[in-house]
Amino acid sequence: MAGIRDVARLAGVSTATVTRALRDEPSVTAETKAKVLAAAARLDYVPSAAARALSQGRSNVLGLFVPDVVNPFYALVAQGMADRAADARYQLVIAGSHLNPERERQMVTSLHDGTFAGLAATTVGTDESFTSALTAQRGPLVLVDRRPRGLHAPLVRTDNRKVTRDAVGQFFRLGHRKVSMISGPRDFDTACQRLSGFRLAYRDAGLAVREDYISHGHLGEEGGYRAMNELLAMPEPPTAVFCFNNLVTVGALKAIRAAGLKIPTDLSLLAFDDMSLFPLVEPPITAIAQPAYEMGRAAADLLLRRIAGETDLADIVLPATLVTRESLGPPLS
Repeated sequence: MAGIRDVARLAGVSTATVTRALRDEPSVTAETKAKVLAAAARLDYVPSAAARALSQGRSNVLGLFVPDVVNPFYALVAQGMADRAADARYQLVIAGSHLNPERERQMVTSLHDGTFAGLAATTVGTDESFTSALTAQRGPLVLVDRRPRGLHAPLVRTDNRKVTRDAVGQFFRLGHRKVSMISGPRDFDTACQRLSGFRLAYRDAGLAVREDYISHGHLGEEGGYRAMNELLAMPEPPTAVFCFNNLVTVGALKAIRAAGLKIPTDLSLLAFDDMSLFPLVEPPITAIAQPAYEMGRAAADLLLRRIAGETDLADIVLPATLVTRESLGPPLS
């Protein structure tokens, strides 16, 4: 098990700085705190304060369980949750599964020791055994971004279907008719909701969806790169592409560049989940921005209310917004 020295070594700071950062002391800069939190998450480090609290029969530690600690979306969720937790004098521990369902299942099982006062989770595991393991997790549970099938707990999310419908509609208003989507796994409710919005945008334009323009089951840069290459290799490739999330978009962007195509002249590109990289590339990428920080704060608030004994809490649905940049344009023909 990783210790505080391991976290300090990976973050490039002293053990004293790690301690101050995990306590959210104001003397630690935001940049240093982010490094420490990322290092702790990579090493699955649980602060000794959690162990002390556990030995006393209580815990002032909240857990956040995410698929990928380096994804900017989850980093902002974590920051929002950490800030709200600190307001209530709780600490936050972050764990990442690195998009590996088996690792995720093992980590969920390890949470049954009562270390955490409550847990917020975004999962990649969706099968029955995983859902059962997460349901068996002792203590309050809140979901962020998506809900595994059969798991009943308060959820913080955005209106995926509506914002996707409106955003993809931009393609059709520009004159595109060959519009494709690089979608996520079919059993992710977020993928299903965004795909539904994509289909509704086609319907609004009075067109039938071309099923061969929908590529399912992709996560991460590698998935986006592979899917984009497959779409570009079609006899009649699309003129516009909507990507399921930010890292999928990065992979798709690499494939477009490797093919020597120009955005938006040859291909228009739209991302779900904005990130700081997108305004800096040429051309800047149009993206749907989720309020990730606010989602983290809302998740922590729900979790604190669960810890206080409240039940029957409703889901929280926050608005997402389209950030228009320069990656959308009319088709060549």
